[in-house]
Amino acid sequence: MVALTASFDIDSDESTTVETAAELDAVLDTVAGWEGRIIVQLWIDRPVDLAMRHLALYVGVFGEAAQGTLIYSSYAQTWFSKASPGPEWSTADPILYYYMNSDTEYPADSEIPLDVVRRAAHEFMATDGQRPTAPVWQSPPPWYPMAF
Repeated sequence: MVALTASFDIDSDESTTVETAAELDAVLDTVAGWEGRIIVQLWIDRPVDLAMRHLALYVGVFGEAAQGTLIYSSYAQTWFSKASPGPEWSTADPILYYYMNSDTEYPADSEIPLDVVRRAAHEFMATDGQRPTAPVWQSPPPWYPMAF
């Protein structure tokens, strides 16, 4: 298990260090209690190893709907979570999640159940920053700015 740095609170000048599963749950529980779609940025800070320095998991939490989304970003690749479409679902319009009041567009088909999001965050921590095995992953859409 690796310590993560978590950024999510615009009212805090500092990031939160997360060293245990309970601390990760506390961060996710806090954000799930907020209104709207919120992003928790989790990353591993390793300035010595360039290939590992950029490991990050962007955890979107929409507590009201028990939904969320994920972006896994490594030095060489970026992946979005992928959901199965429902009967009333359109993949044409992106959805917005907010990281410290800055909006980020996600493909509509990236929103998945919150329990899957939570398990993925725990797996990211437990596997030293490896891409979680669940959910299903997809490449970024063509309109997505590769800014990670």
